[in-house]
This record gives sequence, structure tokens and C-alpha cells, in this order.
Amino acid sequence: RSQDLKWFVINDQVMGGSSRAELHTSAAGYLVFSGTIVSTGGGFSSCRTLGDEAPLGFPQGATTVEVVARGDGRQYKLTLHTADSWSMGTPTWAHDFRSAPGSLARHELPLKDFRPSKQGKPVQGAVLDVAGVTGVGVALSMYDMHSGRNPHFGDGPFELTI
Repeated sequence: RSQDLKWFVINDQVMGGSSRAELHTSAAGYLVFSGTIVSTGGGFSSCRTLGDEAPLGFPQGATTVEVVARGDGRQYKLTLHTADSWSMGTPTWAHDFRSAPGSLARHELPLKDFRPSKQGKPVQGAVLDVAGVTGVGVALSMYDMHSGRNPHFGDGPFELTI
């Protein structure tokens, strides 16, 4: 299903942090996610699509998600959401990718490698229903998709164009 996605920012302020971020659309039509990470008291910034009411239209047989991005050398996570992810009853699915400064780069993320978690903790035995994906997001966090430390994370400004 083709639609215009509406995006919003979620920062670590929800847990007492002070990181900041914003979203805007570039002249070329790309989404620009930028801000400043402050790891004291928090340590993440993210953005995602608004609404979980209906599937986005991923075909059931899809095997990869392609991300076209230009960044700052940091490692980000692409997140996939199913059903009502706000209830925290369903996992969020994540896959890391390292942004490259300069020109846009393509990242092929195999769907079989996305890892499920709830509030940053791994979920065992969950199966991703690709056709049921209702939202997509991007996160810059001190943790990687395996809940380990992100080696390309730290305080300071960030910018990712996708």
C-alpha cells in the first residue's frame, strides 16, 4: 500500500535524559534525522512513523529491507513495529546499520536477521510477520540490536539522511 508516512521523534527525555532531535525533509525529499546525544541520564534518540492501525504493505515473501542513507559514521538501528507497539506487549524488531559520511549508501538488511526486543531486552522465540509490519523507525542508541554496547555511539551531534 502506498502512503505518505508521518514521522515523529522520541528522545531519552521519556526516561529523564536530555538528548534532543528533530526531523525535516530535505530539498531532495529525504528524511533528515538530526540532533544531539547526551548520554548522562539517558542515551538515545529515535524517530518512527505515526500510527499502528494498518500494515504498511511489506509483501509476505520479502527477504530484505533496503535503507538508503548518508550519515556521520555512527551505527543506527532500523526498527520495525507490528500491531500496537505502544502497549509494549509486542516486540520491536531491530537491525543495525553503520552510516557513511559523504554520498548516499545502500544497506541491504536481511529480515531474518532482525532481532526482537521489548524495552531493550531480547525476546526469545518471537517470529516476525513481515506482512504485519505497521511502523518503521530509526534509533541512535548506546545499545546495538543484540542489546550489547554500540561501539559507534557517544555524546555529541548526529545527522542521518534516509
